[in-house]
Amino acid sequence: MSADTSQKAMRLPRPSAFALLASGRQALREVPGLKMFLLKGFLLNYGIFVAVAALASYVIFWVMLEPYVMQLDEWVSGEGILWKALAMLLWLLTWLAKLLLLVAVLVFSLLFSLILMSMWFEALAARIVSHCRGGVGENRGRFTLLAWLAGIGAALRESLRLMVLAFAAMLLGLVPVVGPLLVIVIDGYLLGWEVRDPYLVVREVLGEERKQLRKGLMLWTVQAGLLPVFLAMIPILGWALLPGVMIYLVAGFAWRGEQALREAQA
Repeated sequence: MSADTSQKAMRLPRPSAFALLASGRQALREVPGLKMFLLKGFLLNYGIFVAVAALASYVIFWVMLEPYVMQLDEWVSGEGILWKALAMLLWLLTWLAKLLLLVAVLVFSLLFSLILMSMWFEALAARIVSHCRGGVGENRGRFTLLAWLAGIGAALRESLRLMVLAFAAMLLGLVPVVGPLLVIVIDGYLLGWEVRDPYLVVREVLGEERKQLRKGLMLWTVQAGLLPVFLAMIPILGWALLPGVMIYLVAGFAWRGEQALREAQA
């Protein structure tokens, strides 16, 4: 392979999230056995996400915040137009803060579930790579529940910095004006990281250079994570779609990456 061809092969695609969803559907149709594998992963991911989100919401909103909200209601319960205006302003600010916290909690819960699912996502990407390369890396496409349980501790240790950033995003959501924008950017990067990383890990394990693969992906990573972030802001429907969308995005990026590799080597 010439140096020019090698550089093209390392140049990963940067499609939109909707293009990745379409590519994920194509991978689902063409890779044998992928439909059942995706179904099992969706159920596992969704179960973790719901459990973590319910627990985190209870602790933050009912245990930590509710006593302060009740005290605030008593403090602005005076008579007169000024007190009523102040009560309305504080109510709006409290509602906005709760909404931002809820979004941050949901994204945090999704990120946590994705961290626990990192081995499964790598297996998903490996299955697509193995299909496209005629069996290369087939062993990494295997996933067992026992191996997953044994690897949870390592996955959490390796992803500690992502959890710290997600927690920082929750706190930044309380900062007026700038806070919501920072939450969207940081959470977009974190979720975009989870979209791209499983495929990159598989290619690195197969001997490709880590630095070259990840070069120039930072802005695209934020863009790739925006769709999941906005879904997190949509009650019920968006929350139900989040795990499935993430699975399709991961599959779509792996499929697009292998397509780009074949075109570079043609």
